[in-house]
Amino acid sequence: MHKENSSISNFKRYVVKIVFPVLLLVGIIAAVFTFWFERKIILGNESCGAYKINRIINRTDVTEIPIFGSSRAEASFVPEILGSNYFNYGLEGTQENVMLFFLREECSKRYKQSPMIIVNIDLDGINTKSGDLANYLYNADHEGVKQLMADRYEAHYSIPFIKYIGQFENYFRYYLNNRMQLTKYSDKGAFIDKVVLPKKIMDELIEYRRKNQDVFLHEPELKKEFFKVINAFRERQFVFVIPPYHSCYFTNYKNPEDAKTFVNELKTLPNVKVFDFSSVIYPDSLFINTTHLNYNGAVRFTKEFKDSLNTLKKQ
Repeated sequence: MHKENSSISNFKRYVVKIVFPVLLLVGIIAAVFTFWFERKIILGNESCGAYKINRIINRTDVTEIPIFGSSRAEASFVPEILGSNYFNYGLEGTQENVMLFFLREECSKRYKQSPMIIVNIDLDGINTKSGDLANYLYNADHEGVKQLMADRYEAHYSIPFIKYIGQFENYFRYYLNNRMQLTKYSDKGAFIDKVVLPKKIMDELIEYRRKNQDVFLHEPELKKEFFKVINAFRERQFVFVIPPYHSCYFTNYKNPEDAKTFVNELKTLPNVKVFDFSSVIYPDSLFINTTHLNYNGAVRFTKEFKDSLNTLKKQ
């Protein structure tokens, strides 16, 4: 009996002297690292999706004019050309469910100096796709963000440091790309390829696009919510823009009439203006693929869009 008590006593001393201090030290290191990581790597990188999600939730800049949409928004609009008060919230791999989240957050903000919101339209329709999970982890406790994560949400995403396990590499990659800008241009949320593709590779992409059918689809409930937000905030001015596609995109496009009908529906709303650049012919050298411009293409498009925007502002 004495030996058993002695063993228990030794174990308790071991826990108090060794295990507990080690766990405390690990906890302190994890907390300090998490604080540094979130402030420096996530919130210190404007091209990071997690930064953009956090910005739209927690920051109100009364002068800001936001640009929302998918990677085609992220890679088409150069904010510094449009003006010092524009910010590109475009997110790669996302579709209109994410755009709606941004729209709702933006429209909940008051006292904006400009009512304008720029919204990118993609010609594949109104659909649901949330993209990279890393975009949402920093704000995983936000109810709207949880909805975007849907069945990908897990309870441990509410635990600091733990929630980033498996994603640290992604964040550091975005941070280094943003800092070095060797192959990407990055500014105020824009994240655009600088590369000019060799003709052979671009020809292969064009041929692939011509052999594969593109189609305009929409989820009825999502489309309904989309129009509901526009109608609910009549004081805001929604500027919908379709940036250029390579001409081959329309070679095998199944239902252009459905896309046209959707665009015409938007045009009927009093607080909506639509600029359609989708069929404007750009040379192959201004594309990084058949649906996305490279930096040179984005510069040309942004300047052309700015001219249209200036005309609108004078009305």
